[in-house]
Amino acid sequence: MEKVKFSKKLLVCLLAGLLSGAVLRRLLSLSADGWMPMIVIWALALLLVFGCLEYAFIWHRRERKGKGNSLVTLSFLHGLLLYTLAYDFSAFGWHKIFHLQMVVPLGVLDLPFGSLDSETLTWAYFRRSYPFTVAIAVSQISSAYLLLFARTRLLGLIIMVPVLLNIILIDIFYQLHPGVLAHALILFACVIYLLMQSYTSLVNFFFKTIHLVSLPDTTKYTKQWLRAAVVLIPLALLAVHRFPDRHPQFTGKYTVSDLKVNGKPVAAQSVKDSVLTTVYMDLQDDLVLEFNHYKSRYIGTYHFNKATDSINVNWRFPRDFKAGFAGTFLPAGKPGSYHFSGTLQEDKIEMNLNKVPEP
Repeated sequence: MEKVKFSKKLLVCLLAGLLSGAVLRRLLSLSADGWMPMIVIWALALLLVFGCLEYAFIWHRRERKGKGNSLVTLSFLHGLLLYTLAYDFSAFGWHKIFHLQMVVPLGVLDLPFGSLDSETLTWAYFRRSYPFTVAIAVSQISSAYLLLFARTRLLGLIIMVPVLLNIILIDIFYQLHPGVLAHALILFACVIYLLMQSYTSLVNFFFKTIHLVSLPDTTKYTKQWLRAAVVLIPLALLAVHRFPDRHPQFTGKYTVSDLKVNGKPVAAQSVKDSVLTTVYMDLQDDLVLEFNHYKSRYIGTYHFNKATDSINVNWRFPRDFKAGFAGTFLPAGKPGSYHFSGTLQEDKIEMNLNKVPEP
């Protein structure tokens, strides 16, 4: 009887336990919410995890005593991984189609873009286009169903790799809930494990077989020059490119403080007050003055004179707004803070600008 290494027994049982536990927890959280306490759901999920781990030791002891068939047991666990993966992936896909994922309250969608947290912003982006949501769902469902057939199983696993990598990277860099990331990592670990069962075939297919026709009559040195050109030409073009951030030391969002108009302190007392509260200095030397609400703005292009530390603006919006805005723009002590003294229309303006970190 062929034996299976204990390390492999432990790994496959651990993955089977983690996957089945995670899927059971998610299934019960969706379908048993309201009548089954969450602590019971977690207890059942953990029981599956530790039960599968314990089975690795039972399996090993039985093998040493010559009982059972290790290859049959291993095949059963591989099947458990495959069908549980297929179920979970297809469930995620159908939930997207029926609006059970990527849900954002309608009232939240009207909030300013910058006020949304990373998770809400992510869901708002994906739910914006339902056809795109369906396309993601179809990729999940189709790859899941490919696992159900022996001839398409490997293709299904390969399709799952970029899908899961994309999900994991979104979970990490957009700071989604740690439980969501943990679930995706478990799925990814199971997919990689199953792919490794075809390691030799995959290496031969991707790295040892030439699938495309080579360039005709091309020497080794010509190929090296072509490769170098592909790598270096984009970098060379970037080296001479004029980037849109022409004044990176200024670029950012600023809150207005200590505002004085014609020598008198002015501050917004309510949301209805039309008082300058925010200044944006953006790419392409765009400048925006915001008066206590994002719908009340002047938008133009600023010109900065480094020799005199002076700034002036040509307005583009509102279309007929031609009032002058010019003055000195000096550092105000701490990094990211500036003091402006000048005029807007016929009013003399003084204010401090404090840079706000990007969300």
